[in-house]
Amino acid sequence: MLRSPRVLFIALTIFGLLAFRIVYNRQHGQLPSAEHPASPNVLLTSKVGSAGSSLLGMGAPPASSADVKNSTLGFERVFVINLPERYDKLDIFTLAASLTGFSHDVIEGIKGATVVNKTLPTLDNIPKKEKSRNNIVGCWRAHLNFAQKIVRERIQTAMVLEDDSDWDVSFKDQLADFATGSRYISNSTSSPRSPYGDDWDLLWLGHCSAQQHPSDQRRFVIENDNTVPPMAHRVNFNTVPKLNELGYDNSTRIVFRANDGVCLYSYALSYRGAQKVLRWQNKVKTFHPIDLGIGHQCRDDPNFKCIAVFPQLVDSHKSAGRFSRDSDIGTYDPTQIREKGYTHNVVRSTRLNIDNLMNGGRDAKIEAQWDDLPQLTGPRRTRFD
Repeated sequence: MLRSPRVLFIALTIFGLLAFRIVYNRQHGQLPSAEHPASPNVLLTSKVGSAGSSLLGMGAPPASSADVKNSTLGFERVFVINLPERYDKLDIFTLAASLTGFSHDVIEGIKGATVVNKTLPTLDNIPKKEKSRNNIVGCWRAHLNFAQKIVRERIQTAMVLEDDSDWDVSFKDQLADFATGSRYISNSTSSPRSPYGDDWDLLWLGHCSAQQHPSDQRRFVIENDNTVPPMAHRVNFNTVPKLNELGYDNSTRIVFRANDGVCLYSYALSYRGAQKVLRWQNKVKTFHPIDLGIGHQCRDDPNFKCIAVFPQLVDSHKSAGRFSRDSDIGTYDPTQIREKGYTHNVVRSTRLNIDNLMNGGRDAKIEAQWDDLPQLTGPRRTRFD
């Protein structure tokens, strides 16, 4: 019981301050309320239902490039696509991810034979051969399931990788630079809610072809980068930026708005981007493999904002041993043996350094794939073009 006016005054003052703080926080999205319910998906939730809106959310604190070094690489979730019977691929992927320092959940790969024709948006351009049809359709459906999961669970940003993908041992440092470039290309505010910016649909991190959008010639430039593969070891389709013609040397990487692309070794979708992918694939008139379909969406949909990096950060690994253990959509001679594993376009492959990373810890001796790397001096440099 309060026995003096002084004690009563102090109690009322404290109560008033607490009440003011609660009302203020609710108005600014910092506490649960009817408009801002408590949810793990509060990040980037403002206006995500609008096709042309920003991803900016009021409920999360501003992000920084340092957030890409967390256990989900700066995204809300990370996934890997894996056929249930390919335990071997998931084993090695999990080991590589653990040594890089990120966690992941699994999106089950789909057997194309289980996807009946009536569920496809069109039968135009569907391969006539059953094996080809099943390979393409199964891959298409698995990637749509990734987009569907994002929308169904209201995941605000998510990255996905194929289960045979590989990346440099300095992946997190590369992503920190990429995030700076992504914020620049997406015209993000000075206090974005995602380290990658607040206005993008797709981030294309692992591809075998990507072109720059003709409507946006800006580039974020990373120079003197010792993770850039030498020209002799770059393997892509011809439709990639010609860096030398653009005035950059062979140790330069660029981030840019993408116009098209091929191969989906790894990419990220925002919640808004996943909505758009589902809608686009639902209404296509001509069926294409999912990588080409997404590339066409980057090219043909002016409201679908794709950001890519070249040289790419993620590529497909080919392990030592039987060729038949490679991709499940290929056909291989069961007697063929690969003496040494490799990954195109990745200088210091995580998969090829697994034993070094496990045995050496922080003092691990990391090996590059090639001996003819340029001798660079000084730190990486970045600039906005």
